[in-house]
Amino acid sequence: MNTLQGIDLTKLFNNESSYGKRFRFPAPTEAQIRRAEEKLGYKLSPSYRELLSIQNGGIISDELSESWLTTIYGIAPEQDAENGLEEMFDNWRDEWEYPDIGIPFGETQSAGHDMYYMDYRVLNANGEPRIVRVDVEDMDDPKFYLVAPDLPAFLRLILADEELRETPL
Repeated sequence: MNTLQGIDLTKLFNNESSYGKRFRFPAPTEAQIRRAEEKLGYKLSPSYRELLSIQNGGIISDELSESWLTTIYGIAPEQDAENGLEEMFDNWRDEWEYPDIGIPFGETQSAGHDMYYMDYRVLNANGEPRIVRVDVEDMDDPKFYLVAPDLPAFLRLILADEELRETPL
């Protein structure tokens, strides 16, 4: 399935930064994907799997600053590898007390106070979760904002480099 067709991902990531290279991994194997799904408790969506096969994590281009998205996390060869989705998942769940609604895949400029999530509480007909921003500034009362109906739509919004319109949930 080519869910990302027509999206120019070459403009999405900053692949020149030495810092950014610490967040990029080789394309994951099926065994690594299964391991991540088991750890996270969710099956990776078709579009996220496709994105990981094209580029497995990375820092977002400096030219795309309106969304506040700074990083898309990928699956590292080892479960506990620094800057890999699985290793960071423990931090978000245990330290920051993010809710269990899906996969936190996109970091923002807020230094951990909010994340972009694939929200598995709502799936479209293709099994794609909606994209929400979760704000845990007040850990006792997290806030949820609908950003996009799915990952392909979210990536198009990021690449448009306009301020994202969010709907409180």
